[in-house]
Formats: sequence, C-alpha cells, structure tokens
Amino acid sequence: MERSVKFALVLTALLLTSVGMRAEDDDFGIWTELNVEKKLTNRLDLDLFGENRSRNSHETVDRWSVGLGASYKVTNWLKASADYTYLYDHNEKWNDKQTKVANFWGTRHRFNVALTGSVDFGNLSVSLRERWQYTYRPQKTVERTKVSNGKVEEKTYNGKGKNVWRNRLQLKYKVSSLWRPYINGETFVAGSGMEKLRLAAGTEIRVSKKHSFDVKYLFQKVYDEDDDEGNRHILGIGYTFKF
Repeated sequence: MERSVKFALVLTALLLTSVGMRAEDDDFGIWTELNVEKKLTNRLDLDLFGENRSRNSHETVDRWSVGLGASYKVTNWLKASADYTYLYDHNEKWNDKQTKVANFWGTRHRFNVALTGSVDFGNLSVSLRERWQYTYRPQKTVERTKVSNGKVEEKTYNGKGKNVWRNRLQLKYKVSSLWRPYINGETFVAGSGMEKLRLAAGTEIRVSKKHSFDVKYLFQKVYDEDDDEGNRHILGIGYTFKF
C-alpha cells in the first residue's frame, strides 16, 4: 500500500507540472468521462458512455457527447469494436483579423470501427489500436456578424462528412491489483496527411471488479491549420462501472 501511495503522489506531481509548463498559446481543458459496461458473454461486451470537455482554461464548455458501442474478443490477443457517438459541440468562427463573427452550438454524428491487438510480457501489456473514424456534421444555419458594418446576417454551413484513420500504441504496467499506469501515443491521419498527435500518461485505478477510475494528462499537437481545436493540455478523469 505504501508503494501505491508513493506512486500516486509522483503521478499527481507530474500531471500538475506538465499543465503548469504549457506554452503561452496552448489551451487547457478538462475531459470527464462516464462508462457503463455490460458483459453479455465471455467474448462480447456492450458499452454506454458519456463525456464532457472544456477549453479556454476550463472556462468554456467545448462539447457534450453520449454513445453506445460493442466489442468482441476475436482471440486472446485481438479485439474488434464498433460504436456510435452523438456529439453536441460549441463552435466559434473567426475571420482573418481574429475577430469572432459567429458563436453557436451544433451536432455531429460519429461512427468508429477498430481492431486492437495486445501482447503481455509479464506485468507489461503492449497494445496497438487501429481505428477508422467517420464524422458527419449536418447542415447548420447560424447568425453571423459582418465585420465591415456590424450587421448580423444568416450564414449556412453545408453538411459534410470526414474520414480519419487513428493509430494508438500503448504500454500499460500492472503495479498492483489497484494501480495500472500507462503511456500512449495516437496519430490522426486524414486526406491531407497528419492532422493531430496525442501523447498521454496516466493510470487506471481498479477499486474492485465493478468500479474503476482513470486519471491522465494528455497533450494534443495540431498540424492542420484549419483545425478549430489547436494545441491543448488536457486533464482527463474517468469512471467505469462494469456488471
């Protein structure tokens, strides 16, 4: 138990230090997750999940989401999964002079299909997840301010879909039945090439077979100039209930 407490203190210090060292132009936010998992058979699981994200140094709600998914254990080392997520997010549009011209909430529909392979080396688990992600944003008409005269007019953003290929490599180590620290890196690749890179360090805290928590620090680097998110430092907190 003493070893676990020391580990928790070191991890907390690293998370706080990383957040404090962020660059001036980088943003900070908090992501909170809630997951409910139901085991139907030895191989098939269902998952209901929800998430809230913030930005602007945790002053602005970025998005809410809720989803439903399923995973199937093909072999001892390979798992297939698919899910749907409904996203309700906060959008801001800026002009070339960095003046905000529109501020509105919109919906997106996201579908994921993934294969995850994992291999154990004693207490160390190495996994690679390959995920195809498709997101559709319906057409939306909003009020937009014209900078030249300050007049408010309607602007329609056409509906559009987007495909992204995500690749995540993760290392997780079982310190004890309670603590499972991990590190991972994930790339986001679309038609224009590399769009994002995410690096994370955190730990699972398995309180019991039914209850577990996840705490992590995540850094997001954006390479696409048209991406609205930008570079971000994230503190992630999650809870999972299994039955």
